[in-house]
Amino acid sequence: MIERIDAGDFYILCPDNDMARQLDERRILWAAGDIVEKRPALSRWPPDYAEAFCAFFARSMWRRGI
Repeated sequence: MIERIDAGDFYILCPDNDMARQLDERRILWAAGDIVEKRPALSRWPPDYAEAFCAFFARSMWRRGI
Protein backbone atom coordinates (compact mmCIF):
# COMPACT_ATOMS: atom_id res chain seq x y z
CA MET A 1 0.00 0.00 0.00
CA ILE A 2 2.75 2.46 0.93
CA GLU A 3 4.42 1.84 -2.42
CA ARG A 4 1.22 2.84 -4.27
CA ILE A 5 0.74 5.94 -2.09
CA ASP A 6 4.34 6.98 -2.75
CA ALA A 7 3.66 6.50 -6.47
CA GLY A 8 0.77 8.98 -6.18
CA ASP A 9 -2.01 6.47 -6.88
CA PHE A 10 -5.40 7.76 -5.78
CA TYR A 11 -7.13 4.38 -5.81
CA ILE A 12 -5.31 1.39 -4.43
CA LEU A 13 -6.19 -2.20 -5.23
CA CYS A 14 -5.00 -4.40 -2.43
CA PRO A 15 -4.10 -7.83 -3.78
CA ASP A 16 -5.76 -10.79 -2.11
CA ASN A 17 -3.36 -13.26 -3.75
CA ASP A 18 -6.44 -15.06 -5.06
CA MET A 19 -7.06 -13.11 -8.25
CA ALA A 20 -4.66 -11.40 -10.67
CA ARG A 21 -4.81 -7.61 -10.75
CA GLN A 22 -5.89 -7.65 -14.42
CA LEU A 23 -8.94 -9.72 -13.46
CA ASP A 24 -9.83 -7.30 -10.66
CA GLU A 25 -9.53 -4.40 -13.11
CA ARG A 26 -12.00 -6.08 -15.51
CA ARG A 27 -14.47 -6.65 -12.66
CA ILE A 28 -14.20 -3.00 -11.66
CA LEU A 29 -14.91 -1.87 -15.23
CA TRP A 30 -17.97 -4.12 -15.39
CA ALA A 31 -19.21 -2.80 -12.03
CA ALA A 32 -18.86 0.80 -13.26
CA GLY A 33 -20.97 -0.24 -16.23
CA ASP A 34 -23.68 -1.33 -13.78
CA ILE A 35 -24.11 2.35 -12.92
CA VAL A 36 -23.81 3.77 -16.43
CA GLU A 37 -25.98 1.14 -18.11
CA LYS A 38 -28.50 1.02 -15.25
CA ARG A 39 -27.91 -2.67 -14.55
CA PRO A 40 -28.52 -4.01 -11.05
CA ALA A 41 -25.59 -3.84 -8.64
CA LEU A 42 -23.23 -6.81 -8.92
CA SER A 43 -24.88 -7.74 -12.21
CA ARG A 44 -22.14 -10.22 -13.04
CA TRP A 45 -23.75 -12.72 -10.66
CA PRO A 46 -27.42 -12.99 -11.79
CA PRO A 47 -28.04 -15.50 -14.60
CA ASP A 48 -29.68 -12.77 -16.74
CA TYR A 49 -26.30 -11.05 -17.17
CA ALA A 50 -23.95 -14.05 -17.03
CA GLU A 51 -23.54 -14.35 -20.80
CA ALA A 52 -22.94 -10.61 -21.27
CA PHE A 53 -20.39 -10.56 -18.44
CA CYS A 54 -18.53 -13.58 -19.82
CA ALA A 55 -18.40 -11.98 -23.28
CA PHE A 56 -17.18 -8.66 -21.84
CA PHE A 57 -14.58 -10.42 -19.74
CA ALA A 58 -13.29 -12.56 -22.61
CA ARG A 59 -13.21 -9.58 -25.00
CA SER A 60 -11.34 -7.32 -22.59
CA MET A 61 -8.83 -10.02 -21.61
CA TRP A 62 -8.16 -10.79 -25.28
CA ARG A 63 -7.47 -7.11 -25.99
CA ARG A 64 -4.91 -7.04 -23.20
CA GLY A 65 -3.28 -10.26 -24.37
CA ILE A 66 -4.15 -12.15 -21.21
